[in-house]
Amino acid sequence: MKKNVWMCAIAAFSCGLAMSFTSCESEDNPVKPADEPQAKMRVLTFEDEDYKAGDNIVGQKNWTSLVDDAQYDGTLLYNSEAEEYYWNDENNTFLAFHTQFYPFWSGGQAVSNYVEQDLSKANYTTQLAVPTNGGHDGSKNFCIHFGYSGYTGPTGLPGIYFMDGVERVIDHMYVTNTSYVLNSLKNGDGFSQPLPADGWFKIIATGYNTDEEVTGTAEFYLAKDGKIVDDWTLFDLSVLGKVLMVRFDVDGSDKGQWGLNTPGYFAYDDVAVRFE
Repeated sequence: MKKNVWMCAIAAFSCGLAMSFTSCESEDNPVKPADEPQAKMRVLTFEDEDYKAGDNIVGQKNWTSLVDDAQYDGTLLYNSEAEEYYWNDENNTFLAFHTQFYPFWSGGQAVSNYVEQDLSKANYTTQLAVPTNGGHDGSKNFCIHFGYSGYTGPTGLPGIYFMDGVERVIDHMYVTNTSYVLNSLKNGDGFSQPLPADGWFKIIATGYNTDEEVTGTAEFYLAKDGKIVDDWTLFDLSVLGKVLMVRFDVDGSDKGQWGLNTPGYFAYDDVAVRFE
């Protein structure tokens, strides 16, 4: 029953947000420095030893069981019978993700531990892989974001939210390009061209409070000025202030008739949340 309550609440919240996506900066949310005593950090690591929630969507108490059995067209993310995919970090950061309507077809946040360092094999069939040795700081698991403006489901851009309904400051997360995106940026694929020296590709994070108002935006360039990110790098999200939800978008300079040509993915790990 508890699960159904928070899932219904976030579904309603998501539908409201999907109606309006205005980007702005807020000056009404002073953020306490991370080194102040009252700002204690809790980190969403996606590692099994840090799992503190109850049974997950497959009835287990770990993160690894949420990794799909195939990177593309797997039973968790693409099986129409599943209809939804969700995870939560209850009793730790309280961050969560929930999606419905064919979970990963139109965007989502999928737990992963896939690695692909041979870029010649990096394509949509390896969409959940990273080009590193695994997660940030040598960990096993991480999360893959897929979704961008112009290619989203009924509830809008994918995002993470606090399942207990409390606004908090998400201090930072670590991000990197996926193997699929890295190959596209470096070598091009059937849709995109190799990124030119003046090309760019970035993440856009937008925060929302409990009143569904935008608290701020933050950007991180995964490729710019001839440099392409291929390892875990800190993305500061504290500028968003206290949020209930953060939605993620990706954008780039390589666009065509149907919008963004670069695959709309990035990987993230070790999401740090401030607890006062």
